[in-house]
Amino acid sequence: MPECLDIRNVIEIEQIRKLLVGHPDLLSMFEILCITANKRLNEDEQAVALMSLEKEVELLLSDHTSDEDSEDD
Repeated sequence: MPECLDIRNVIEIEQIRKLLVGHPDLLSMFEILCITANKRLNEDEQAVALMSLEKEVELLLSDHTSDEDSEDD
């Protein structure tokens, strides 16, 4: 599960950026790392949401199959 957004994390990122201002190469690498991490987190969140949706659909479909069985009686 992805980590929940915490304002302390945002503050820590800002502090790291301030420390790296004098080192443009390192700052660029840090920014790329942040972008990559955000993309990965968003992909993971979408995958979890999709899996949850699939489970809900399966439950709904399984409920309907039991209804069909009772109609045959």
